[in-house]
Amino acid sequence: MNTNSHQNPDLPQEGGEQELCAQCMTGNPPGSHFCRLCGAPLSSYAATGPFESLFAEGHLYRRAAEHPRRLVVVLGIWLIFGIMGSVGVMLLATSWEPANLPGVLTGIGMLVISVVLIAKTTRNYLNRPPPKSEDND
Repeated sequence: MNTNSHQNPDLPQEGGEQELCAQCMTGNPPGSHFCRLCGAPLSSYAATGPFESLFAEGHLYRRAAEHPRRLVVVLGIWLIFGIMGSVGVMLLATSWEPANLPGVLTGIGMLVISVVLIAKTTRNYLNRPPPKSEDND
């Protein structure tokens, strides 16, 4: 029996053809739109279907936040979620009244989400393992 170290033992092992995920190399049933282990999009429909595109986009943000490899990714997260945090602060500043509770809660939510994602991405980038050097000796 061929086992993959990345594969979840709880998932059923299937014989026959399987579609490999390019991210985690897990076998998936033919016609799958998303990887059953890591959630990466497998088909063009996963990236273009109205509802499915949300999952595909979410996978990209999760991957960027959890495993940033380049400084430009971290700067992109800072830019995207920095703007979101700024909008949250503006919502808080303009709707700080008891009558406008939804605006206050939305501002707090936007601010918290943006700060958490910026902090997580920056921490993961700074704590990543150093690149492997190739010695040609």
